[in-house]
Amino acid sequence: MARHASRSLVISSGVLLVLLAAHDLSHALDGGLETPLDQLALVAVPQWLVLAVVMTVIVRGDPTRGAVAALLLGIGVAIGFAIVHLLPFSAASYWDLQPSLVSWLLAWLPAGLGLAVAALAWSQWRAAIRPIGDVDAGTHPA
Repeated sequence: MARHASRSLVISSGVLLVLLAAHDLSHALDGGLETPLDQLALVAVPQWLVLAVVMTVIVRGDPTRGAVAALLLGIGVAIGFAIVHLLPFSAASYWDLQPSLVSWLLAWLPAGLGLAVAALAWSQWRAAIRPIGDVDAGTHPA
């Protein structure tokens, strides 16, 4: 039995973190987003502390904990980006700003990859909690 999360889950979660870093950088570099650096730091510093802990669990935790951490990461990113940037009525909606094409991509790509990471993590979590000897995931021995 595997001792850590799968390589695909670790890599996809790592790529998601790279996209999050690029998104944060776009806030600092894209004048159309009108993001003061002090406000960016106020959000980004605690966010990255939490992300470091989550990624540590994904990389070093057992398969069940790693999958749960990746599931929470993926869902959190997808919902977070939708609520904060992608919905037209949100507080920091990109629809009310003048983001560059790159900034738009760095808002949509993490949301999409977040859903993919969540789906992968869900399937791996289900496999990790399946009872030993349960060949068909739909049946459980009585």
